[in-house]
Amino acid sequence: MPEIPAFFLGALQFREPRRERLREVTDSEWESLLSSWRTARLMLPLRQSCGDNLPDWVRTRTDVCLADNALRFERIKAIYAAAAKALKEADADHIVLKGFSLWPGYSDHPRFRPQSDIDLFCPPEAIFRARDALAALGYEPNLKWEHVPKDHLAVMAPKTTWKWRGYQFDPDVPVGFELHFCLWNESLMHFRPAGLEQFWLRRIERRLDDISFPGLAPADNLAYTALNILRDRLRRVPAVEQVYGLARFLHTHANDRPFWTGWRELHDESLRRLEIISFRLAAESFSCSLPEEVHEEIARSPAGLQAWFQQFSKSPLSARFGRTKDSIWLHVNLLDSFRDKLWVLLSSLLSIPTATPAFVSGLEEDHQSAQGTPESGPSRVLSFCGKAIKYAGWPPHRAAARFAKLPFFLWRGLCYWLSTKGLSKQFWTFLAASLCFTLGLGMFFFLYNLYLLDRGLKEDFLGVMTSAMNVGSIACTIPAGMLVQRLGLRKSLLFCFVLVASVSTARALFAPRSALLALAFLGGFVATIWAVAISPAIARLTDERSRPFGFSVVFSSGIGVGILANQVASRMPGWLTRLSPAMTSLQAKQAVLVISCGIVALGLFPLSRLRFAPIPVAGKKLYPPNPFLWRFLPALALWSLVTGSFSPLANVYFSQHLRMPLERIGTIFSISSLLQVLGVLAAPLLFRKVGLVFGIASAQVATAVVLGCLAMVSGAIPAALFYISFTGLL
Repeated sequence: MPEIPAFFLGALQFREPRRERLREVTDSEWESLLSSWRTARLMLPLRQSCGDNLPDWVRTRTDVCLADNALRFERIKAIYAAAAKALKEADADHIVLKGFSLWPGYSDHPRFRPQSDIDLFCPPEAIFRARDALAALGYEPNLKWEHVPKDHLAVMAPKTTWKWRGYQFDPDVPVGFELHFCLWNESLMHFRPAGLEQFWLRRIERRLDDISFPGLAPADNLAYTALNILRDRLRRVPAVEQVYGLARFLHTHANDRPFWTGWRELHDESLRRLEIISFRLAAESFSCSLPEEVHEEIARSPAGLQAWFQQFSKSPLSARFGRTKDSIWLHVNLLDSFRDKLWVLLSSLLSIPTATPAFVSGLEEDHQSAQGTPESGPSRVLSFCGKAIKYAGWPPHRAAARFAKLPFFLWRGLCYWLSTKGLSKQFWTFLAASLCFTLGLGMFFFLYNLYLLDRGLKEDFLGVMTSAMNVGSIACTIPAGMLVQRLGLRKSLLFCFVLVASVSTARALFAPRSALLALAFLGGFVATIWAVAISPAIARLTDERSRPFGFSVVFSSGIGVGILANQVASRMPGWLTRLSPAMTSLQAKQAVLVISCGIVALGLFPLSRLRFAPIPVAGKKLYPPNPFLWRFLPALALWSLVTGSFSPLANVYFSQHLRMPLERIGTIFSISSLLQVLGVLAAPLLFRKVGLVFGIASAQVATAVVLGCLAMVSGAIPAALFYISFTGLL
């Protein structure tokens, strides 16, 4: 499907049309527009509004198209008049949809708007009588496209010897009938607006030239047009002339207050919510004016709908929409049931058709293409076998094409889902800095103790050094809060990143024990600034609605990055020694430690782009003493003492006592980080099931049991399993 050129749409804008570019269009570009049925249908209104800007030969050719389209419209009127008489005699009530019923308002006159078939809606009790009445007039059901989901019976096409000659406006193109059995197919779309059954009750008799016909009331006609465009938007790209007609109606009726007051009163909120989607598509495509009532409905539309337009609706008529399937995310957003959402997603991802093409339709196509050319027996058998193979290969070919686009489809869906959460660009900038900080320090702490062991230091010194770092963290807690208040969040975070990267680099390069202890204390001291500043930073970069999700993203991604940090830190020394055989294992680990500090320093770039609003001055608050805290804090202190004593030295335990290779230690630590993520997700379910106090106590008892088992085992596999369980329970 070809793209519609920007200059073409620009010239058709209702507000501030850009027509000067038309004079610069080449003949080949005009020929492409005239030869594509998607754009040729809009050449008729373009001729009316921009005739002076078109080349002479384009005007002449378009005038021929207009004349032929007018002849076709005369045929359509005559055909409908004959069919209406037959339907009346058969007692088959109906209303006319689309086509010439989209007048007035959607076009100057139906002869200026192309129409293919005649669409009729019949209630259930009359639709088969209508089909039989058309059959008596010589119309036959065309089964070629019966596998395509639709809202009507098979097209009733006339018997004819006409053949396609490559001219879209041929006045002799056969006119068929589409008998619609519903105004909105809930079984296909999995949702239904309220109030559609009232459309039939509000039908009116309308007159056009020398014919009269039953049609929808004006407000209902607008609603059905919008629903028809929405249905096409959810399934594929809507017909451009339909969107243009809707834009024309909206623009010419924008100031018709009585109409829009009645529109709001007649249509249920669920219906108006769907209508405004098409209204917005029309406005963004053709820059039409919108009434105040529509603007108010747009402002009240759900956040997910607003996010979809911001994320995907830059070019609503682009053929790329049909390839990227962005409309699926709009469809999912409109559904309430999780089961329906899942079905729509899976049917798209797995390419599940509502029905497969009937084999007989393929044979019929071959028969029609070969009329007048009788085949011999062997040729007929070969043709039959080829068609059978093509038919059998249709579902897997369709599925393979969809799976090839699956990664891109899911990526765009993830971007859309995140956009519905209301997180700002500043938040994602902060998250980038956070990931640099977490990845760098994760790599550093995984490898640092093992690096010191290779330098000849023992476990007792590592324990003293860890204590020094913890003391530094405690000592900095209050000064860090004062620093944040004095310098502000941005400067405090920049200060923190610079110091953490510098101190950690010094810890990797300096050898004296006294220097290592002092740097450990200083490292814990400066790292605490991050721990103090991270929560208020997230709070300042989110609003009340997005704040819970913002905290979840930052802290869960921090745990998730630990998986990557463990894998990279455990394997990078081996990579470096293979790249440079002269490098020793100790030098490789030292190089990785310096690289990890550089990753922390990379976080300075996104941090420098952050802008925080000033922190409001808060008055001092005195909180009354709580007896529960005096009972809870000792238990928390004991818990932190036990778990904090083992966790920093776990890599030493696996390396020194179990003699486990570095890569395997990284794998164990990555699995333990993954289990921590699962534990965080499962904790709310546990607490809701058994209660908060009992849930915490149970987790602590289970942790103690697992830690005791870890102390008693000596095998590498049992120790790894117990350690992974231990970290998951934390």
